[in-house]
Amino acid sequence: MVKSSMQKAILLCLALFLSVYFTGCVDHSNKNPLVTVTIDPENENNGENGEPISGSFQIELYPDKAPNSVAYFIDFIMNKTYDGFSVSKVDPGNIVQFGDPWMSKQIHTEIKGEFKENGFEGNDIEFKPGTVGLDRFVADDYDSASGDFFIILSEEAGKSFDGKYAAIGEVVSGLELLEQISNIKNLPDYAPVYSLRTLTTTVDLKGVTYEKPITQERRTYPGLNVD
Repeated sequence: MVKSSMQKAILLCLALFLSVYFTGCVDHSNKNPLVTVTIDPENENNGENGEPISGSFQIELYPDKAPNSVAYFIDFIMNKTYDGFSVSKVDPGNIVQFGDPWMSKQIHTEIKGEFKENGFEGNDIEFKPGTVGLDRFVADDYDSASGDFFIILSEEAGKSFDGKYAAIGEVVSGLELLEQISNIKNLPDYAPVYSLRTLTTTVDLKGVTYEKPITQERRTYPGLNVD
């Protein structure tokens, strides 16, 4: 009886030790925001092998690398701008971009690009498969960052973006879904897929409060209708 009680006590102590040990091994220090983008399953698009396109992917944001760009992105999420956001461009195996010409007309702000060629030295995120970046209203205007965002899917594609666009994070799960989207059947390169939209875009801020982004009024660009 005493031996049985001692065995139980030892097992209890061992279980307590292991619980504390493994809890201590979990990294609780990562406070980076985690974004979940869910694709609306009500679409008529099929992947390369004819499979339906649905599911979600997650993005870890890096506010320490591009603080204002990340705050801008989070602000759009909180305002539900990215709910119902279209796939505006695909380059098979290389890039998927989210944007919406109709919804973009409701965006009346822009921000300065946080990347090396624009004089911002803090953002050293490399564009590689899974890297997420902010697009611009005008390609050669570095201070016209918009709400549109893109995901790099190949090393080769990423090389042309390094230091030239604001990288804000990386896809940490669901990259295969984006690869599937990039290979939509019977679609020309760089074609829009406006019928393929996000259903919801949410963010877990991990208990951190983020300030509103520093923005400027969206300017009028020759030849670009933003009314």
